[in-house]
Amino acid sequence: MAASPANTGGPSRRVVLTASAAAIPLLVSACRGVQVLGAPPPPAPDVRLLRSAMSAERLLIATYRAAIPHASADVTASAVLAALLAEHEQHLVQLDSRLVVPAGSADSAAPGTRAPAPIPADMPTALAALASAEKAAAQRLATQLLDVPPSLAQLLASISASEATHVPALDALRRSA
Repeated sequence: MAASPANTGGPSRRVVLTASAAAIPLLVSACRGVQVLGAPPPPAPDVRLLRSAMSAERLLIATYRAAIPHASADVTASAVLAALLAEHEQHLVQLDSRLVVPAGSADSAAPGTRAPAPIPADMPTALAALASAEKAAAQRLATQLLDVPPSLAQLLASISASEATHVPALDALRRSA
């Protein structure tokens, strides 16, 4: 005679399997109320501002890259523009280091950079256009300081001050051109 399994007093395997099969539709219907694949929430205001500052830096970088070939005949102007370009590239690195976006989120892709305005062929006018862009960038960042957390405000203030110092450097170059 075959040995029968000991009755442990708990539910039989058949009862457990039947109950599990009955629970699956309940779990599926409960998950329908949760938007598992819904649209992610919009980024916070400081994230949008940070992305805007990054886009503005990318535009300044593109503008400097477009202006440097016009200054190739003037060694001093080329060196100054290359140094200012390097500072803008550092600004972008600092801004980018503050942006934390979860992988796969709708906000994870970097926005494209607008094309810079055409650079005038004559160097004094090109330098005046760069100085104007720097002044506008410095003012824009300074007006945004009250709308961001203190650590980001400190970075934006530093970048704004740096961009403001670029204006007299560009004006001096323009006067000597």
